[in-house]
Amino acid sequence: MVEVLTPMKSSVVVGPTITVPLSPVSAGKARFDPLAMLLAEIATGNERAFARLFELSGSQLLSVARGIVWRTDLAEDVLQESFLRIWRSAHQYNPDKGSGHAWLVTIVRNRALSAKAQLRRHESGRDDLDFEKLVFNGPDPAAQAMRSEEARRVRTCLGNLPANHRKSVALVYFEGLTHKELARRLDVQLGTAKSWVRRGLSEMTRCLTGSASKDWREMVAAEYAVGSLQGAARCGFERRRERDARYCRAADVWEAKLALLTEFLPEKEPPPAQVWKRIQQDVKSSRLSSSRAPLWQTTAGILAIVIVLLLVALGALTL
Repeated sequence: MVEVLTPMKSSVVVGPTITVPLSPVSAGKARFDPLAMLLAEIATGNERAFARLFELSGSQLLSVARGIVWRTDLAEDVLQESFLRIWRSAHQYNPDKGSGHAWLVTIVRNRALSAKAQLRRHESGRDDLDFEKLVFNGPDPAAQAMRSEEARRVRTCLGNLPANHRKSVALVYFEGLTHKELARRLDVQLGTAKSWVRRGLSEMTRCLTGSASKDWREMVAAEYAVGSLQGAARCGFERRRERDARYCRAADVWEAKLALLTEFLPEKEPPPAQVWKRIQQDVKSSRLSSSRAPLWQTTAGILAIVIVLLLVALGALTL
């Protein structure tokens, strides 16, 4: 049964096409989103859809992970763990909160950031992302046509930022740098690094909406989504996000907008075949585990009935 998890032989990478506005995404206004359709099929246990999702998004998501953890082997582990979660949690995807691509990127970024926190980062041997090329180099017409209009708009707003603000936002988002790491990388004071990130996000808000944000929740949500909220501040925001729909909505929208930038990551080689094989094994193991659960429950129920009957019999004998 695992054989159906073999990716199709196609080299075409189809990007998401849903438009993610600054207000909550309306399903009625969304254009066709192939990744969202695949997630809906995966939620029903469709393994062919899962293989197709990996084929379409695996290379780009691997680039997202590699940009944060800086090690190819660790990025592959992040991709494997992320896809296992996608397989198990596809039913939790809500298209009203953003595109399928944004949901996938959020899962991979969160897993990569967790892996990064457990790893001592090494400066030697890493492959820096050329952010100026990401922002300004024009893609080929075919790739451009497959990207959403909103993705191009977010990219333009990033490109219009002053150089220091643009680089600060890009480093925090794509490499998961903390404010302290950003200050060291740019050789500036900590306060300066924080200011550049905040101003960059504020200017992106103005660019995307036509006016500066008047809701402080949106700016905090932007800092959370880009990854600049750390430690107690991040935990505090996550608690508020769970309790207050306004925080939740603002964070969802910013995560969806920033995820659109990953559509412009330089395309590299697809994930190695062994990564997909490990994902197949994980899916097979999870399927076998879920199939054993009913048998275990049935056995436990039978044992419980037998024990009750024995107790009743013993009670009758003592009368």
